[in-house]
Amino acid sequence: MLKFYRSNVSKGDLMKRYIKSLVPWIYLMLSFFVLSGCNAQKGGNNYYLLLMGESESWNLTGYEIVITPEDFKAGFGILNMKNVNEYITDYFHFEAHVVIDSDDSVVHTDSATGEMNIAEYTTGAIGGPYLNKNGESVTLKDINEIYVVIEWWDISKNESIKERIDLFNKSKKEQSFLN
Repeated sequence: MLKFYRSNVSKGDLMKRYIKSLVPWIYLMLSFFVLSGCNAQKGGNNYYLLLMGESESWNLTGYEIVITPEDFKAGFGILNMKNVNEYITDYFHFEAHVVIDSDDSVVHTDSATGEMNIAEYTTGAIGGPYLNKNGESVTLKDINEIYVVIEWWDISKNESIKERIDLFNKSKKEQSFLN
């Protein structure tokens, strides 16, 4: 025979006891997530630059530079030769420079040979760590200047032509969100 006993504890009291027993577990789980988030956070700043510029013969648009504490990426720009739809040459060279203090470094380069149309040229991209003289990751504050040099063979003049496109110059910026 099965007997049921009536308890003096109400359902509300049982629920309160159950919730009180869960509170330490909830605090423990919240602390774990908060502390895990703090450990995953890395110091430093991330910068995204979308650069453009022009020279006598060229327009460069959409050239991107991404600087993080772990990585330096540059590229994905489009070079368009002004006022032409087609320009055939057998040599083309492109290089992006970054100047830190007085140290000028090539950070991205591309060359092509053989008969080709260079009226529109996509720069491609590079990525990897980029360190300053002290062996630390480069930041935007370190960079004084960014520019591109384009060189190509002019078949009609039978000579190599070289032009520079300035993209960023810290000393010429009086006001900037980047300072």
